[in-house]
Amino acid sequence: MPATAENLRDLHVLQQRAKALRDRLVTGPKTLAARQSVLATKQAALDDARKALQEDKVQVKKHEHGLQGQQAKVEDLKSKRNQVKKNEEYKAIQNQLAHDEKVAEQLENDIIEAMIRVDERTASLAALEADVKKTADEVAALQAQIQTHTAEQEAQLREFEVAIAEAESIIPIDQRDQYRRNVKQRGADAFASVDIENTACSGCYVSVTPQTINELINCTKLNFCKTCGRILYLYEEAVSATRRRGS
Repeated sequence: MPATAENLRDLHVLQQRAKALRDRLVTGPKTLAARQSVLATKQAALDDARKALQEDKVQVKKHEHGLQGQQAKVEDLKSKRNQVKKNEEYKAIQNQLAHDEKVAEQLENDIIEAMIRVDERTASLAALEADVKKTADEVAALQAQIQTHTAEQEAQLREFEVAIAEAESIIPIDQRDQYRRNVKQRGADAFASVDIENTACSGCYVSVTPQTINELINCTKLNFCKTCGRILYLYEEAVSATRRRGS
């Protein structure tokens, strides 16, 4: 059976559709892996935020406990100050009291700052949790979609591979090795159409010879582009034009 323009074009279409399915079968898991990586990064950031919030809460408790102790010291010093009779003792207690009150004031400021950080981190944490949940839902939906479509796409690919094997029966026996090497190297890009009007290979855009055009019209053998090596066939409209001229 000669390799006509129609059946070479059909074979090319089958190769293209099979390639598209293979690409989707590869792209799906890659896309999922990329989204899972993003989710893992966001989850790690969420874990860090939770840890930081917990540390701030611990600091608040720590400062509050320190303030209570410091306030107790201040009250004790005030009580002692009212009981001393010597001026030197009074001055010593007064100096210590001023120091301890200053420490207490600093602890109060530290508590306020820590509580502000807790409020800010709590708000930020809520936003992070919402973002992680959204991303996790998207990843789960994508995974389910890929799992649903994979079996269907694999079945379609097997059908195309059978159809390709049957369609390849048009390849002349003495050119099959060359054809297979070409397809192995280029895949669906192993074919290129030629338009009679511009007489150029659609793969490399280099003009083909008039002799090659005649051979493509007569379909006596496979023709390979002398520049890029692709398997040539006449563009669909070119086939119609040659038929009109021949009729």
